[in-house]
Amino acid sequence: MSKRVRLLLVVLLFLLALIALLLARCSRPASVGQAPESTPPPPAAAEVAAPASAPPPAPEVLTPAALEAPGQIAAGAAFHVRWTGPDNPGDYVTIVAPDAPAYRYDNYSETRRGNPLEITAPMQAGEFELRYVAMRSKTVLGRARLIVTPVAATLEGPAEVVLGTEVTVAWTGPNNRGDYVTIVPAGTPDGQYRNYAETEKGSPLAITAPVEAGDAEIRYMTQQDRKVLARRPLKIIAAPTSLAAPEEVKAGAEFPVAWTGPDNPQDYITVVPAGTPDGQYRNYRETSRGSPLSLTAPIDAGEAELRYMTGQGHRVLARRPVRIVAVPVELAAAAETIAGAPVSVTWSGPKNRGDYLTIVPAATPDGQYRSYTDAAKGSPLTVVAPIQPGPCEIRYMSGQGARVLGRRTLQVVPAQITLKGPARASAGSVVEVEWTGPGNAGDYLTVVLKSEKDGAYFREIVAERGSPARIPTPTTTGPAEIRYMSGQDNLVLARAGLELTAAQ
Repeated sequence: MSKRVRLLLVVLLFLLALIALLLARCSRPASVGQAPESTPPPPAAAEVAAPASAPPPAPEVLTPAALEAPGQIAAGAAFHVRWTGPDNPGDYVTIVAPDAPAYRYDNYSETRRGNPLEITAPMQAGEFELRYVAMRSKTVLGRARLIVTPVAATLEGPAEVVLGTEVTVAWTGPNNRGDYVTIVPAGTPDGQYRNYAETEKGSPLAITAPVEAGDAEIRYMTQQDRKVLARRPLKIIAAPTSLAAPEEVKAGAEFPVAWTGPDNPQDYITVVPAGTPDGQYRNYRETSRGSPLSLTAPIDAGEAELRYMTGQGHRVLARRPVRIVAVPVELAAAAETIAGAPVSVTWSGPKNRGDYLTIVPAATPDGQYRSYTDAAKGSPLTVVAPIQPGPCEIRYMSGQGARVLGRRTLQVVPAQITLKGPARASAGSVVEVEWTGPGNAGDYLTVVLKSEKDGAYFREIVAERGSPARIPTPTTTGPAEIRYMSGQDNLVLARAGLELTAAQ
């Protein structure tokens, strides 16, 4: 066998061996869920429970602790406690009954807040224990005996006051943080309160009496546990209250109300429809404005009620019936007008503050308006018609509540407009246009490219200047339009074509 043939056989055997190896690897099944070689193996169970980034907490140190504090403290008072101890995370110093289990705590402060700690004594007098407690194991590492002494308070004030007025109360007491003096109706359960003032403001205090007449009580209350340390009886009496006004007033009109009453802060007089639940109000004036007051009647006709109301609690102290009567409204005007034109309206009606006349499309919901004129301007007055043709209404509207008190039909017809100008003009020149039309206030003529949307303008020439109008043209060549525009809603009312050419 020649050397060349032997070489070919060696190469052939090598290729066959390589093919067999590849086939063997392709036929080997992959492991279920096997991760790619680039993925690291999953962590061991211990590593899953405690990742390397969060090492297990250090063991709790349970070495003895010591506490140093006054042996005796007044109930509810804040005092300082010096301590030594392991200062584990969450460790705290607390006050509890001597026989309380280790896990029990009441007022406390965590040792992380520094040394000494401020702790508030309980309101209950007696023997207690200060404890240094390891938070995780609830192990008591140190104790100190503490006697809590009782506290007392006194109150001095008037025996009788008018409801809702300020009461001056002199007091003595512990003046612990958050303590206060309150006035409540007699029989109010201990722990509840009404109007109050905090004792930190000093003595005497000014407290507003309740607005309920009858027996009441002044109480010194602790912020902790809301314990009553002192109480003093107080009689709340009603102030003479009365209302005087006309028996009948016009709807929406102002009328005088004379009154007597306590005139406490925010007290007010209101007028409401008969049957309105007590506590609710409508038009009102505060009594601080004096007597008599000027009050606005409701816009709805019918039976109503005047009420003297307290600013505190919205209680009714006095009431008086009053009848609200409607005022007829009459409107006189032309049956037809041109779109956008001023309309002369002769009218009679209440002429209350804020009343106005408006003209709107007939389908407009009551309460809405378009162009309007205040009724205060008298009769007759001028109102501008809508620019859209169609059936419309003249409406008399109340300034209070935007109620329609009277209405009259009006037909609005399109304006007849003609435009006569050149068919061609040089761009950037001035064209003369003869026109006829309504010439309403704000109407104008302009020349714009035909591609411009309605409402656009180049130079505006007001219609009030008359005809003919000299109108500047845009400097761009091409199809353009002469347009007659309404001052109301900026609508195109008429248009005529114009070709703008390059200047010769």
